[in-house]
Amino acid sequence: MDIELLKTFLEVRRTRHFGKAAENLHLTQAAVSARIRQLEELLGVKLFIRSRNNIQLTSEGERLVTHAQTVLLAWTRAQQEVALKTGQTSQIHIGVRSGLWSPALQERLQQLHREMPGVVLRTEGHMSDAAVKMLLDRTLDFAISYDPPNLPEFKVRDIGSVSLKLYSGSRNATVASALDGSYVYVDWGSAFARFHAKRFGEGVVPSLRTNISESARAFIVSSGGAAYLPASLAEAGRPKLYPVEAAPDYTRSITAAYRSNSDKLELIESVLDVFGGLAI
Repeated sequence: MDIELLKTFLEVRRTRHFGKAAENLHLTQAAVSARIRQLEELLGVKLFIRSRNNIQLTSEGERLVTHAQTVLLAWTRAQQEVALKTGQTSQIHIGVRSGLWSPALQERLQQLHREMPGVVLRTEGHMSDAAVKMLLDRTLDFAISYDPPNLPEFKVRDIGSVSLKLYSGSRNATVASALDGSYVYVDWGSAFARFHAKRFGEGVVPSLRTNISESARAFIVSSGGAAYLPASLAEAGRPKLYPVEAAPDYTRSITAAYRSNSDKLELIESVLDVFGGLAI
């Protein structure tokens, strides 16, 4: 099947308009209509219900969407693999939970480059649900997070831990003053949310909620306040942030999830050996 037919189908589905799809694909509207007819003839079903100013997917069209997306993602990945340069043997695509990237992870990435020079590395930040979807459709090789998916298709491996302390821009802050000022709630996952609620109750009203730890630090430097951060971030650079005495610390595992039937299983596990013992 021509990949361009699926691209056109998905663009019409996205825009719900043949003219807009044609403009986005740099085609004529007649060419878009012809491609959709050709795809319908190949499949033997109608994909769209066409009426004036209203284009809707048929039930068969709805069922095709996921398959079309999977085929296009696989095709993109195949192009990337085939396009490897001389001396490059394979590619590993790593997803990292948004807000979790750190100097420690960057160091492991550089170590991988030194120890496995033939492996092309790709890293992307994703929220947990997006990473799970990408693992399922094989567009990620493994995902690093602290909320691993509990699905039978996946293997989960502990590769380290993240240790968080309550840090403030004030050297003399107390727990009460830290939580009462310009407090920043950093989303460190569902287990951290339970820890936070158990220790501090539901009455803490943050000035900012974010899953970007660097943003939390910048906010504290600019506006004062406090947040739960790893020492590697809070105590790096200037101005330095200060741990709040008597505030409870929080530690949890960092995990890597990957498909147990991946065609790159041996490579993935070799890469994860380098990530082992990670401390953030």
